[in-house]
Amino acid sequence: MKELYLIAAMTEKRVIGADGKIPWHIPQELGLFKKLTTGNIIVMGRKTYESIGRPLPDRETIVISSGNIEGVTTYRTILDAVRAGERSDKKLFFIGGADIYNLTVNIVSHMYISWVKGKYEGDTYFPEIDFLQWREAEKTYFDNFTMVHYTRPQSSSYSLM
Repeated sequence: MKELYLIAAMTEKRVIGADGKIPWHIPQELGLFKKLTTGNIIVMGRKTYESIGRPLPDRETIVISSGNIEGVTTYRTILDAVRAGERSDKKLFFIGGADIYNLTVNIVSHMYISWVKGKYEGDTYFPEIDFLQWREAEKTYFDNFTMVHYTRPQSSSYSLM
């Protein structure tokens, strides 16, 4: 089975969005997101895709949607996206939004979380995480955020059935 990845930026209160947008602008964090995901497959929900407005360069974009979206691959389910990703040697990253994170946080084997410093209000939250299931593999400090790479200690197996 292929290892699955999740990448997100959030506050300590798990805020990830406000009015369909990211409530902060941290170029260094966006650069790290780009570095980790470039050359790989990114999977997102329709609303996240619409908020970005275009496929991100140098990445294969998959959108989970009940309809077709011009210029990107669409699948109706996470399972279909994972099956497509298994046919590739690229890493598969779930990049949001909240619904996608809720469906995938329990099946991924790696999480890259940017813990954003500061207080930001929002209306969209990352799901609760049971950190007993995770270990910190790497932690990097930046001025406005801390990036933590979490891995599951047990073997990476998932079931979407």
